[in-house]
Amino acid sequence: MKGSLQYDHYQVLGVPRNATPERIKRAFRERAKRYHPDRSDSPAAASLFQLVHAAYTELIDPDRRQVYDERLQFYHRSQHTEIPPQYRPAGYRNHATQSPVGNDRPVNRFAYVGLHVTGLCFGVVLISGILIGVTFFNWPIFTLLLCIAGIVVIPDSIAGLRK
Repeated sequence: MKGSLQYDHYQVLGVPRNATPERIKRAFRERAKRYHPDRSDSPAAASLFQLVHAAYTELIDPDRRQVYDERLQFYHRSQHTEIPPQYRPAGYRNHATQSPVGNDRPVNRFAYVGLHVTGLCFGVVLISGILIGVTFFNWPIFTLLLCIAGIVVIPDSIAGLRK
């Protein structure tokens, strides 16, 4: 683990920085069962298991953990400290960016639905407007490329409304 920090071991195990050894051990066992190459069908299972094992090895030993915590305290976060999406365990949360008070505020359902309805309306109006312009007002055919934005927004909005 010399040089720059590649991953935040706390994020890999999904535990806060003040986690007890028991909590670290529990998180390791849970993830080891999930990502062990003999139990997982994922092609990345071996890499995931190695990542989880390395995090556990570093955090379970009090001396190594203290050294790691000191390095982590003075480390300037870069894009490489974030766990790549394919390696994120289920329920992954970035504990490093959470407020000490907590960010578990309830979602404003009205705003959430309103955002997705607005996106859906935008996509439908954009696509239909461009199609009408090309069909009836002799707009150049390349303006159909502008429909891509609507094609991208509509499925995302529908998926958001289904949640």
